[in-house]
Amino acid sequence: MNMVDAFYLMNYVDDQFKVNAQLTEEHERIANEFLKDIKKFDDKTFNKLLVSATFIPDFYEPDSSRETLFSKLVEAMVTEWAIRMGYEAAMQKEKASYEDVRIAIKDKLIVVDAKTFRLGRSQAAPNVKDFLKLEDIRKWCSRYKNAIGGLVTYPCLHEWKNKSDAYTYCSTKDMPTVMLSYKHLAFLLDNKENFNTEKLIELWDYENIFPEKLPKNLKGGNKKPYWDAINKKLIEITNVGDKEYVKCLNRYDKIINQAVKEIINFLETIIINKKEEVAREIRKLSDKQIREAYEEYKISQETEEYQRILENVKAFRL
Repeated sequence: MNMVDAFYLMNYVDDQFKVNAQLTEEHERIANEFLKDIKKFDDKTFNKLLVSATFIPDFYEPDSSRETLFSKLVEAMVTEWAIRMGYEAAMQKEKASYEDVRIAIKDKLIVVDAKTFRLGRSQAAPNVKDFLKLEDIRKWCSRYKNAIGGLVTYPCLHEWKNKSDAYTYCSTKDMPTVMLSYKHLAFLLDNKENFNTEKLIELWDYENIFPEKLPKNLKGGNKKPYWDAINKKLIEITNVGDKEYVKCLNRYDKIINQAVKEIINFLETIIINKKEEVAREIRKLSDKQIREAYEEYKISQETEEYQRILENVKAFRL
């Protein structure tokens, strides 16, 4: 896989900030331009980007303008996926308490929460409260007469091992909310010629798929029962065999794994370059300058937490 795949979205964001360092009000415009830009890719290339380039770069500051723009580009990717599937789709302009994307399949509306996470986060999976709030899905759906449920899209490397409240929420039939990773979206796009894509709406038929929600305390966990049901339905809808389904997902697993290796190499190169840069700077210093710099560093390390506490006490308790 060409290295540009894993870094395509990141490079796109960085290029925007080279032109204008202050992009707070420009995210929507840039995301719409990006949506036009990615139409140049064929489905195969688009799918590779969808599964490999949608991890937030770990060195972006939380809630920074870069992170916000990157998230908007991921929303654009999901929108373009839906359009390529033959659905009507649009990114949401309003952000506070609104869905990210709206997808219309036939005369039914699906509200989408497009997720992206950092590879370097300390947990294998996100906190459930950061992943899905069913009340949000209900609120979003209530704004539309024809909304029937939600869709949460996310990178497949960020998932729970055996059990989670997420699988309970995503098997609750009074508000059908499907969770599909980006490799599942890629699978569907890969096979769109094999089936009537409007049939995908059957994935929200929770009366039959999940007649009872899957409690977290199920023996063996509730992850496997969730995916057993979803996989079975996807295979039925797309008219592919079990072996072909697994083969396709495994192919995307390999692409994702290669992307992770490229990101690891990228980070290791940064570390090596930083070490060499520091070493060069230190070699230019006199012994006195080194002692002074180390003293300043040591004082900062030893007093940083106390300084933080002191500032908070002065700011909030006087």
